[in-house]
Amino acid sequence: MSETSQAENFRSSGLVRNPRYFQIGIVLLGVAAVAQLVVVGWLPNYFPVIQVCPPSLTLAALATEALLYVAEIVGFYAFVFLLVGLVGAPSSPRDYFGGAALVALSIFMITAARDLPGMRGFAFGPGTAPRIFASVLGVLGLAVSVTGLMNKGPGIDRFYFRGPIFVTLSVLLFAWLVRPMGLVIASFLSICAAAGATPEARVLETIIWGAVLTAFCAFLFPYALNLPMQLWPNNWDIDTILRGLCTFR
Repeated sequence: MSETSQAENFRSSGLVRNPRYFQIGIVLLGVAAVAQLVVVGWLPNYFPVIQVCPPSLTLAALATEALLYVAEIVGFYAFVFLLVGLVGAPSSPRDYFGGAALVALSIFMITAARDLPGMRGFAFGPGTAPRIFASVLGVLGLAVSVTGLMNKGPGIDRFYFRGPIFVTLSVLLFAWLVRPMGLVIASFLSICAAAGATPEARVLETIIWGAVLTAFCAFLFPYALNLPMQLWPNNWDIDTILRGLCTFR
């Protein structure tokens, strides 16, 4: 019996209602399995042991860390597609895959905060709030995804790259500037960058809202929450600022 006839018999058996999604899930599951095998050391890591910033971190260790996220998130999406392949297309694809994206984000957050200490008695540790927020986000995302699987709703519209690109740029810009430039400058520039996510943004409105939100952040974090965040650069010397911008910490 040929492979084509075997595939047709498998589809006609009723086990797979959506072969396309099922095939995507199998491919993603294979990618996640390979990444996990590299992480646990059952497959070789071919990345060289080259020191990167910080000096104690090597390129091989950085690659292993990245593969850990790949194994978890891609493995989760493999389950998402395999489920749809077995039970059929979701009644509301936007809610189903949107909720799955929130769950994937919560998995990323929990993994990223795994080395942070948790609660000690009644005292919150640095990792307590990220884990709580990630868990709540994951539960809400799961609820949205289940709703999209069972209840009829809108489909997935055309995807535009402009929004994710500018939002990601905003986050990276804030992470890069907050130490050498301070909270005020980093917040204002990141807010202006995030405004580029929509074509409806206007320059004057962006500047006004950037100033208002920056003033709110400058009051909230250092004073209301009493977080040790500097508002302005420690030194206005150009050489010092440039050296700080070239140092990623």
